[in-house]
Amino acid sequence: MNDQYEEERRVHALCKSLGKLWSEEDVVDVIGEIREENLTACSKTLFGKLFSKPNVNYQAFTSVMKKAWKVDNVTCTTIEPGYFSFSFQSEAEKQRVLDSGPWSFSSNLLVLQECEPDTPEICYDFTHCAFWVNLLGLPLGRTSTAVVRNIASKIGEVLDVKLEAKGNSSYKTGKARVKINLEDPLKTGVLVNLDKKRLWVEFKYERLPHYCYSCGKIGHYATDCKEFPYDTTGLAENLPGRFGHWLRAEGKALSPYGKIFYGKQEIPPEEDEQVPETPIGEQQNANAPTEENYYPTLPLAIIPMAGKDTQKRGSNCLDEESEMVIYEEQQKVAEEAMQENSISEKGLIRKKSKSARASSSKKGKRFCPYGANTSITPTLEHTQLVETPITVVAKSDQWALVASPNKPPNQP
Repeated sequence: MNDQYEEERRVHALCKSLGKLWSEEDVVDVIGEIREENLTACSKTLFGKLFSKPNVNYQAFTSVMKKAWKVDNVTCTTIEPGYFSFSFQSEAEKQRVLDSGPWSFSSNLLVLQECEPDTPEICYDFTHCAFWVNLLGLPLGRTSTAVVRNIASKIGEVLDVKLEAKGNSSYKTGKARVKINLEDPLKTGVLVNLDKKRLWVEFKYERLPHYCYSCGKIGHYATDCKEFPYDTTGLAENLPGRFGHWLRAEGKALSPYGKIFYGKQEIPPEEDEQVPETPIGEQQNANAPTEENYYPTLPLAIIPMAGKDTQKRGSNCLDEESEMVIYEEQQKVAEEAMQENSISEKGLIRKKSKSARASSSKKGKRFCPYGANTSITPTLEHTQLVETPITVVAKSDQWALVASPNKPPNQP
């Protein structure tokens, strides 16, 4: 029904495209049965097409295929490059070649189709090919024609099922002949649900031509894959691909998927999507302070000078000028500590202006009679700088004599 609808749809599209170029008089009816000799010729004929590389040496191709099919009297005709017709001496010979496929020439799949009396040469479909597929992992108690057919139906249309015993053993394994769509990736296996457990059954393909380890499609290698570029697959670094040689029936080893399921291989850890971090070198350079904007926070307690009334000579406190000298010395010590700390922690030294240097050096030479007693020695803890303690006494004989640079004290 679907074929008839598709045919009518195409006829309608053809008539619409032709327009006035045709009329009802251009329709020809062919009535009558097909001649017997034509039916016999069709029954002995196969059409074949190379799936991937059509340009081959004709003499080498016909010679190799005759040896592979073990036939001498077969006529090969080239319809177009890579497209041939094969006429055999008998229908049985043709059927034997068709059933024992698939066939390949130089790892290039040769897709064969039977000749149909009412189908023109240009209308054959070469996108499907039949393969014998072995089932690996099916237990003995579940090996039956119905089970094998049910599992193999997940690959494609099942044409035949066989239960075979290996050697002298009574243990039978199942395989099925399945028509596979060559435009789809090869299936690696299926999960089988039993009454109390699950099994992983793998597919092993007989006479498998070259195929891609990246996309799993027949007809090209991974280096020529358009879906997965070779540089991004990791196959050049011998990393495992999504498909591999374990799809061939010649190898009985489990695939990586089967090894994971049956505990023959460690389960790979799940990878969480993470935001890439900034490299350590770039992070350090980004966080490194510059000489212009670096203002380190040091654990220094620099006590500023408190505002006091002008002290008169002979009082029990320091005068304003002496306190100024003491404060400048404290500030100088604090700046030196800041420089040492910046060198050890950040490797940077803040530059001081020339005017500040000149001012510090000039003020440091000023005379202070209490310099030996009031200046902060290097042994003091620079994080806890305090003012020199002052003791107030009531008796005049304990008063201290305060001098200034302008007027030295008189000798008693």
